[in-house]
Amino acid sequence: MRIHKLLLAFVIVLLGFQFSFAQGGYEDLLFQEVEVENPVYMPVLGIGGGVINYYGELKNDMKGLTQGTPSIRINLFQYLDNRHHWKANANVLVGKITGHERSYTEPDKNWNFSSEIFSLGLNVEYGFGNIYQGKKKIRPFISLGGEYIEFDSKTDLKNDLGEYVYYPDGTIRVGDQIVTRDYNYETNIQGEDFYDRGDYSPSTFAIVADAGLDFKVSDRVALRVASSLHYTFSDDLDGISYKNKSGRIGDDMNDMFSLTYVSLNIDLFSEAKTKVIENLFADVTGDFDYTLIADTDGDGVLDLRDDCPDTPAGVNVDSVGCALDDDKDGVPNYIDKEQFSNKRAIVDEYGVEMSSNKIRDMLFYDTPAVNRDEVYMIPIGYGEWSGDREYDEIPEKFKKLDKDGDNYISFDELLDAIDRFFDFDSEFTAEDIYELNNFFFAQ
Repeated sequence: MRIHKLLLAFVIVLLGFQFSFAQGGYEDLLFQEVEVENPVYMPVLGIGGGVINYYGELKNDMKGLTQGTPSIRINLFQYLDNRHHWKANANVLVGKITGHERSYTEPDKNWNFSSEIFSLGLNVEYGFGNIYQGKKKIRPFISLGGEYIEFDSKTDLKNDLGEYVYYPDGTIRVGDQIVTRDYNYETNIQGEDFYDRGDYSPSTFAIVADAGLDFKVSDRVALRVASSLHYTFSDDLDGISYKNKSGRIGDDMNDMFSLTYVSLNIDLFSEAKTKVIENLFADVTGDFDYTLIADTDGDGVLDLRDDCPDTPAGVNVDSVGCALDDDKDGVPNYIDKEQFSNKRAIVDEYGVEMSSNKIRDMLFYDTPAVNRDEVYMIPIGYGEWSGDREYDEIPEKFKKLDKDGDNYISFDELLDAIDRFFDFDSEFTAEDIYELNNFFFAQ
């Protein structure tokens, strides 16, 4: 048992190299990543935000497509073809549009509004394919569809002091006091019926044209930057319509607004485009080294990582192919006649604990001497053997092993250190045991 542990200490570094090599090679043959021929694609969720700009009889409060009132857009799309050129989209938009006009000569043209909008839309989209075939793929798209819009338009006519009066000098007054608008849209346009309109609908339909770019982040995530134009079938969003019968009368063009937005599309539910399969038989060609997948003793552990390559058939083995040894006496279970030996007991080749008399008889058994030229030496460095090195004294970290203080590490002291290492009762590392072994044979 002790000799067995000594040999294990001597080759422990080599075992590390063998194990790391065995981790590759054959596993790459057994497991292979392949494309799924017809993956199942589920609806993809898009969440984003943007800005809305109004176009109608009044002025737009904002300048440019990148400025406007904030909005939230939620989209759900489904691919319609295998090449993913066509999509069907359903979306929800929540936001606000605003506008105003100011006139120094015509009192009826001093008007403002703000309208909260909520829309549900459907459209069909076409993607033009990837224009940049790298890790980051860019795909332009266009879409056309329709939506249903509900709106609630209000105007800012007064503050806490009273109703605004617009003067030709550009001032706004309440009574004789000059004020500024508080931008609190307190008056419902439909409810007041300012221009004898009568019939006023708070909802409408719209045609929506959309265009933009999709930036592929990963197989399941894409970033969309786009802008859409919403042409409504209503002229009532701003309260100024050609149907008004008095006061401010608008033109015969319907109201419109644009949405410039950024959204993140996340595919949470579709089947993966690739999957890992386990090959029952490795498909290999050419000059293949079949030792990579060989299992000579048939114990289920490939030769590359089998520490005991000649295990008898039918014997249970551990993860490195060695027969199980439950009592750790160095004798495997299948030949161990005493499978519950005491810890650190000295056993014979059949795992049976030896008596003190038998051990004493073995110690005094005469064995033939070994000629000097037959002494086994081991390499401890490049061009250097254990018998070539002389030590003046025991290295500092091994001095505590010299129990009898004779400035010499005896064989028993060496074995005791190895026993403690394998019993996890030692501060030494595998490299330390390797060095101690070299020192023992060199002293």
